[in-house]
Amino acid sequence: MIKGLALLMACLWSLISFSQVKFSSLQEVLDYADKNSVTARQAILQNAIASTDREITKSGILPKVSLYGLSEYYPVIATQVIPESIFGGPADKFQKVQFGLPFMFAAGAEVSMPVINLEKWAQLEKSKLQQTQIGWNQAAQIEALHIQLTQWYYQVLLSRAMIELNNENAKIVAQLMVVMQDRNKTGILNPSDYNRSRNLQLDVEAGGPGYAKLEVQAMNAIRSLMNVPDSVSLNISDSLNGFNWPMLSENTNIDKRPAWKEAIARVNVAEQAFTESKKSALPRLSFYGRYAYTWQIKEAQTVSYDASTLGLRLDYTLFNGWNIRNQQKKNKLLLESSRLEQERTKSVLTQQQKDWWNCYYTAFQTKNTLENKLQVARENIRIAGLNMKEGVMEFDEFYNIFLDYVRAKLNHLQNLSDGILNYVLISNNIQ
Repeated sequence: MIKGLALLMACLWSLISFSQVKFSSLQEVLDYADKNSVTARQAILQNAIASTDREITKSGILPKVSLYGLSEYYPVIATQVIPESIFGGPADKFQKVQFGLPFMFAAGAEVSMPVINLEKWAQLEKSKLQQTQIGWNQAAQIEALHIQLTQWYYQVLLSRAMIELNNENAKIVAQLMVVMQDRNKTGILNPSDYNRSRNLQLDVEAGGPGYAKLEVQAMNAIRSLMNVPDSVSLNISDSLNGFNWPMLSENTNIDKRPAWKEAIARVNVAEQAFTESKKSALPRLSFYGRYAYTWQIKEAQTVSYDASTLGLRLDYTLFNGWNIRNQQKKNKLLLESSRLEQERTKSVLTQQQKDWWNCYYTAFQTKNTLENKLQVARENIRIAGLNMKEGVMEFDEFYNIFLDYVRAKLNHLQNLSDGILNYVLISNNIQ
């Protein structure tokens, strides 16, 4: 029984340890992040908190009903001097009258409700605007998360393309080494050229781990942003191939960007907060009602009675240590600050979109040239390989042609990656 249970646990652990999430496109990565990333989960919580805050503010303008109980003991009972004429005595005589008995118990209910309270109404409107602002803030954070994931995603694909290029280079250099070894055995090769060819082979071998390191770093960043557990392997099966280079026009309109809408909402909140601080100095009218049942006791004597009242209460603050004035001053400064932040946000977003378009336009203009250079370099390396086998080319010439080919391939891959990346950024965050 114990062995069977242990085997079952081992199987479960194996399934957990070797579970895998697979993605074949960037959109699948973004969809996963929208459900599982810490940023997305925090957005849900923040929106729920903002909604709750609004309900709390709304409760301030609703009726308030409370029950209370009271127990008191009067060591000295309150007294008052009244004319004896009330009891039939002379008008110029007075006597002391005590009010109540020393032990007092009371229970009752109270109700109150604002009738006119412009400050609380302004607070309710501000809480509504704050909820909108928080919603756009979370949307802006999700957009920033998408931008980071997009950049790291194409870094993964570029790193893989470079690894493939390095593997191709290794095959070319391996073929070169076969030729160089044959020449070295026959004694028709300068030993320094053989060593240089061997050194070139080692350089190519050393490049593989470097490109692999870039891929691992990018995958680690994606794992962290997506909140993928370490026990789950992450697999991306996409590539840089198949991009058709669409023509795009420059677009600097930021009206649809969440960060811009958040900046607008922040200004609206600051304006409402300033309005609220100005209304806090206005009179407040509220309705109130109270009912109480009271017992007063002294030894064996008990007196009980009830009382109730309904009324309106007017409150107006004449002076409170300049608190209202200073609050208005503070909110005015916060309003100015939010407007400056709105200007900064506009500048940053506009520059960001211009940079995306400029990078894409540059890559678009360069693509044909780089493709032609790559085609020429690929043909040259093919011819150079044949000439080396036939013994009609020296190492120096092959080495220069090989470096030209590697450079042309790297430039083409980098330009292709830049074009796809900036096209996706433009498409996902502007249109």
